[in-house]
Amino acid sequence: MKGAVVAFLALAVLGTGTALASDPPPKFKVFGGFSYVAPLGEEDVTLGTVRDSVKASRHLGWTVGLEARFNQLMGLEFDYVNATNDVKFGGRTVGDVHMQPLSATLNFHLIPSRKVDFYIGPTVSYFIFGDVDLGSAGGGTFNTDNEFAGGASAGLEIGLGDTVAIMGGIRYLNVDIKPDGAPNIPVDPLFSRLGLAFRW
Repeated sequence: MKGAVVAFLALAVLGTGTALASDPPPKFKVFGGFSYVAPLGEEDVTLGTVRDSVKASRHLGWTVGLEARFNQLMGLEFDYVNATNDVKFGGRTVGDVHMQPLSATLNFHLIPSRKVDFYIGPTVSYFIFGDVDLGSAGGGTFNTDNEFAGGASAGLEIGLGDTVAIMGGIRYLNVDIKPDGAPNIPVDPLFSRLGLAFRW
């Protein structure tokens, strides 16, 4: 039994190596699609004389990016996301904020083929935040500071041929919006994306 297991594992490894050798991964990739931003952060703050929870709402935005591969297993990805999220106070929309994270991810391709490509890696992002508009709550408009954030990403591509692939993925980042003169708004967004990739 033990010998059979070893033989099976050896055949699996050899089969994977043969598949990779006959199906070399692309060196470059550009992609675009939809990005669904789901902020997970929430915190109680005081606006005026009222104290309640504040959080950013979920929103569908868009993303574009590219990746260059060092070898079969590693690549460096850069991408841009554009989204506008409502700001909710006590469950009521009181304003909005525009976010544009620029991200770099070191991808480790665990299944590096053109047919199926699964990858994970650490991400560093620079968030460009627009002004926070709390006019509906009587708070006015506040300037925000841009922020660096860290997190992790995972992605999956299903090849439709040598060049085109359907891509999807998720990413978590730890970041807060920090309006000048107003309470911080916890975001900690979970991004999910779906789109098309063009590889060569």
